[in-house]
Amino acid sequence: MKVKRLPKLKVSLLIVLIAMSQNLLALHKAKPQQIKLSILAPEGSTWMNIMHEFNKELKERTQGGLEFKIYAGGVSGDESDVIRKMRIGQIHAGGFTGVGLGQIVSDVRVLELPFIFREADEVDFVTSVLKKEFEKKFEEKGFIFLGWAEAGFVNIFSTKPLKTAKDLQKAKMWAWEGDPLVKALCKEFDIVPVPLFITDVLTSLQTGLIDSFYAPPLAAIALQWFTKVKYMTQPYLANATGAMVMTKKFHNQIPKQNQQILREVADKYSKRIIEATRKDNQESYQQLKKQGIEFVTIPPSELEEMTKTSLKVQSALIGRLYPKELLEKVLSKIREYRKSKVQS
Repeated sequence: MKVKRLPKLKVSLLIVLIAMSQNLLALHKAKPQQIKLSILAPEGSTWMNIMHEFNKELKERTQGGLEFKIYAGGVSGDESDVIRKMRIGQIHAGGFTGVGLGQIVSDVRVLELPFIFREADEVDFVTSVLKKEFEKKFEEKGFIFLGWAEAGFVNIFSTKPLKTAKDLQKAKMWAWEGDPLVKALCKEFDIVPVPLFITDVLTSLQTGLIDSFYAPPLAAIALQWFTKVKYMTQPYLANATGAMVMTKKFHNQIPKQNQQILREVADKYSKRIIEATRKDNQESYQQLKKQGIEFVTIPPSELEEMTKTSLKVQSALIGRLYPKELLEKVLSKIREYRKSKVQS
């Protein structure tokens, strides 16, 4: 039986169509799944430099299957804007300070109470103990917790020296718009705050709307806020925590294998960010001195009174931000760590 041959023109056309379909399939396969990530940190900062390394390794480990598209420097808006965009699917993930995290799971703000931590090792001990608990709380709210980060210990910066509670009461102090913790702190310390979104702070310093703010030294430099003040108050006020989270909806769209890789790489770079942030914060103190920022110290007696007032802040936020049991657990773990350190 003779096999009917296709005309040469049809054979050529068929070969072309097969080649095109293979090319299109290859292009589709090569196209990475993009995680739209928003972060307040500006390009060139420690946080962003490490995020670019994170992104590079993520792409390599997933063989080009997964990558970040990063929106840095607050271009997506304040953290409340970013959370809203995440909930409607415009943004998939975010690197947040405690203020943003607290809008999802308010309990996390217990880690930013004034004067509870004395050193970074205490922070590490408590966050390691609470990690699984917080992972569960974020998942219940529709988010996947990818890893801790932090901005670091927070100091007060000002155009005039602030050494006492009365000095603070006279200051035009910035307060992050919508932050219940700072609102409670200002109430107990009799401070009249100027509520602003973080993206408005530099302009407000320039115009004189505010004359003081609180921030870790690295953030004060990265955001250029330090250029508008003359003084920094010691000791630090609190530790500013942070973390990276992703919507559960988008996370579920990532292939299982890449989900695991994402978690592994996120854990690695979460630790890198914390380590680098602490190192750079320490170096930032020297940079601030070189730039002419004068360090002023709260007198011991005044500091003792401020510490007592901070206990009122803790109590005022029970039931509003966190349950009493969680506060007691955090304070208990801090005492446990200090006791073990003394005994060792």
